[in-house]
Amino acid sequence: MSAGERPVNTPAARTAETLAGAAEADPDAVETVLPDPITLPAPVRDAHRSTARWAADRFVSVLRRISPAVVFDRWGQPVGIPAYGSPAFAALPAGDPRREAALVTAAEAWRQQAEQAPEAIHAGLRTDLVLGERARAAWVAEDEAAWKELVRTVRAWSNHPTALELAEQRARAAEAAHRPVSASPAWPPVAIPGRPGWHRHHRPDGRQADLPDTTTAPDLAESA
Repeated sequence: MSAGERPVNTPAARTAETLAGAAEADPDAVETVLPDPITLPAPVRDAHRSTARWAADRFVSVLRRISPAVVFDRWGQPVGIPAYGSPAFAALPAGDPRREAALVTAAEAWRQQAEQAPEAIHAGLRTDLVLGERARAAWVAEDEAAWKELVRTVRAWSNHPTALELAEQRARAAEAAHRPVSASPAWPPVAIPGRPGWHRHHRPDGRQADLPDTTTAPDLAESA
């Protein structure tokens, strides 16, 4: 059977299935840029099929030569076959059939991974593109939110006086505070800042006169 017809049962295939499932939430986001899945040529597929059958037959024949008989666990895997290259494998005698069983198991696992690698690569690429599109959309949304916040802040401060305007206001207030007090004709005398009890009077001749509070306007007229 081909890779698409048999159950997926290798780490690479399970990873590919997980990655492909993660992309299913947004399958249309990357269709325009995702390349077509890689398809193995017919001779390669045929070679994989024939090799898979040979490995299965060889493994069964090796198990029959192991004594005592091999016991299988609840997942249907033989017990007592060490992993190829492990210390337990190296400790087996040279003629022990379990060596061959471990070798066939390792070779078949490598073959399945090689056969399913194109699908895993395609699934990984699809997931990367989907996640990249989501990251780009999130960045755009974050940038838009930051820009709107900046606009709101600028508009909120637009009704406040600027630093230059505040400085001009303070300058005008200081100028008004230091402006000399001037009495006007036909108006009462004006109190003089900094001189309690003194008022500035407008004399009949148009001049200003600073006099104590006891001074009256008729006195100014007589003194003129």
